Amino acid sequence: MLMGWFDFFIVATTAIFGAGIVVLVVQKIESRSKPSKPDVAAQNNDAAFLFESGIMLDATPDAMAMITPHLGQMSEYDAALYVLGSRFPGFREALADDDVTSQRIDDEAGKGLSVEIEKDADRLRISIHGNRQRITGGTVDIIERDIRLSELMMLRDLTQHTPQLIWQEDLSGKLLWANHAYLSFCDKLRDDDSADQTIWPNKPLIADLHENNISKAPSLRRVSVPLPKQKAEQWFDVTSVRREDSLLHFANDANAIVRADQERRNFVQTLSKTFAQLSIGLAIFDKRRQLAMFNPALLDMTNLPIQFLSARPTVDAVLDRLRESRMLPEPKNYTSWRDQFTALEQAAKDGSYTEVWNLPDGQTYRVTGRPHPDGAFAFLFEDISAEVSLTRRFRSDIETGQAVLDTLPDAIAVFSSSGTLIMSNRAYSELWGPVSDERVQQYEVQSAIRTWQNRCTPTKMWGELRKFIHLVGPRKPWSDNALLDDGRQINCEANPIAGGMTMVKFAISSPKHPIIHKLTQHDPALLAAKR
Repeated sequence: MLMGWFDFFIVATTAIFGAGIVVLVVQKIESRSKPSKPDVAAQNNDAAFLFESGIMLDATPDAMAMITPHLGQMSEYDAALYVLGSRFPGFREALADDDVTSQRIDDEAGKGLSVEIEKDADRLRISIHGNRQRITGGTVDIIERDIRLSELMMLRDLTQHTPQLIWQEDLSGKLLWANHAYLSFCDKLRDDDSADQTIWPNKPLIADLHENNISKAPSLRRVSVPLPKQKAEQWFDVTSVRREDSLLHFANDANAIVRADQERRNFVQTLSKTFAQLSIGLAIFDKRRQLAMFNPALLDMTNLPIQFLSARPTVDAVLDRLRESRMLPEPKNYTSWRDQFTALEQAAKDGSYTEVWNLPDGQTYRVTGRPHPDGAFAFLFEDISAEVSLTRRFRSDIETGQAVLDTLPDAIAVFSSSGTLIMSNRAYSELWGPVSDERVQQYEVQSAIRTWQNRCTPTKMWGELRKFIHLVGPRKPWSDNALLDDGRQINCEANPIAGGMTMVKFAISSPKHPIIHKLTQHDPALLAAKR
């Protein structure tokens, strides 16, 4: 029996001891797994923040009261930097310095306040020590009050020193408040003898702005104030905002904008006048492919109604209308007409479109496409009918003159004043050999004389002829005779013509006597020796 109770006691003791150990282990595990709430409370009820890696873990109520007004615009950490950084010099630098683990910074204003910084790895504790005061509605730190006063002073400085004119009126138009820029401008007007002396404080500078600004939506208008002494006017862009029972006005100097706009209009008018005097038709299309500008010459050349062009038609509509009025070359395949329009438009944008339109009525237009900024492009229509007609007539005259020369039995060659062969006839080619069109512009008189010498017996006349062709100034006709290597005699005449040019004519004399013909026949032996 004693052994039974003893065994029972041993088992119970072991069970209780084991249960205690289990409870301690569980509590230890819970204490490790469950994050402990940081304690930021300090002695004397100081305001304090606790951050880890820039994230706020905890803060006292007074500390939260400092940053609450700024939390809608920034994080807790940035709000703390904003509030304390403006009050304590070197606060931001101390936070950014990794070497600083603990530092106390006194208030710059000397009001018994100080901030203490404590760093431990990624954790940061910020404590504010000093006098505190009670304000109805809760406890507010003196720092927050000073920050708000500082912001108020800053806003007052901004409104007073901004170059923008700012003033406030009641709904009846009576002036309630104005900033320094507004009052300075009023003084400038008051210095003008002809200016109204009752601008301030009896009535606002720009009157009647309140009449159209009763609604709460902000409005913007451009107004001017006369400057009689300078014989000019001051332009302002005025924004008006309804504030309960008053109107707040902000006036920006708009002189530069108005001047630039006026210069732009003058420039456009100058361009319009210039375009109106051009004989070339001009059609400018904007990036939406609509006609943006045209000149009177386009109306005269295309016969399109001004009402149609003034309606700003698209490029497709203009080209369709030109085709209907037979002012476009008729396409062979109407199915590909739209594709040609697209290709024409793209080529115009690239600046690579230049074509000659031969119209059914006999007129000829040169159409050029030119790109413009911002995706716009222009078409230039130039009437070259007279130029084409003159070119055709000139070509016809040249062909007629060549045909007349080819009918002459004598060989004729025309040389320029520099000695270049300009033209020759068929008889010349038969006598001296053909000259190709590619060689005409490079065929010099030296080459021609070399050919003549090889076909004739030796004579000094070729040197005299070369001097005559290059002679400058008045000249008299020159002539001489030469003997061909086949025994025929030719008469060479050189006559000066217009432009310093020279016409050389070769006339073959009558047939030779049989004996002379026999003597002048080719001798193979002499030819072999000559070679």
